[in-house]
Order: sequence, then C-alpha cells, then structure tokens
Amino acid sequence: MKRLILLPALAALAAIAILVPTAFSAPTAQTIRVTETSYRIKLSAPPKAGQVRFVVRNASGDDHDFWVSGGGKTFRTRILGEGRTASVTATLKKGVRYRFWCAVDDHRLEGMSGSFVAR
Repeated sequence: MKRLILLPALAALAAIAILVPTAFSAPTAQTIRVTETSYRIKLSAPPKAGQVRFVVRNASGDDHDFWVSGGGKTFRTRILGEGRTASVTATLKKGVRYRFWCAVDDHRLEGMSGSFVAR
C-alpha cells in the first residue's frame, strides 16, 4: 500500500524537478558574430532587443577592439591581435539606436564603424 502512494508522489516530484529550472532559467542570449578586417566591421545579423552576446574575431593583421554604445550604456572588448577572438554580452533595449566601432588608432575614421536599431 505504501508503495502505491509513494510512486505517484515520486513521479510528481520528478516532474517538478524537470520543469522548475526551465521555468526560472534566464533567457539565452542571441549570438552575433562580429568579423573585423582592416577598416571594416561586419555583423552576422541585425541584433535584436534583449541579451546579445557579440563574439568578435579579428580577421586582419592589425590590432582591433570592438565597442557598442547606446541607451546610456557602453560595452567593449579588449584589444585583439591577429586571429584572436573575444566576446562581450550586452542587454539591448528595443527601439534604441546603437553604434559600434573599433577605437584602435584612427580605425573608426577609416570606416570601422556602424549602427543598428535593436528590434
């Protein structure tokens, strides 16, 4: 008799244990691949509002970094040597225009900049 009562209770606990982490876990960040070449920055897709993880790869022989600014916040990577990667996670607000650039030397003036509006 005890065994019959215990089995449904254990099944219910197992179901709760599976559902609780899913229901309360943080949303996963959108990943945007950023490729930096000499005097150009390319984003793999337009970033959406919410948490965004920018994975930045320096595909040139020059050093580069990556900055994103908008909505009163600024995010950046360290300076990356040739072939190096880094990531930075930002929380973007819907409808806000964000600007991105490389701040090494005069790279921004040479064309390593752009902008997007988080949708």
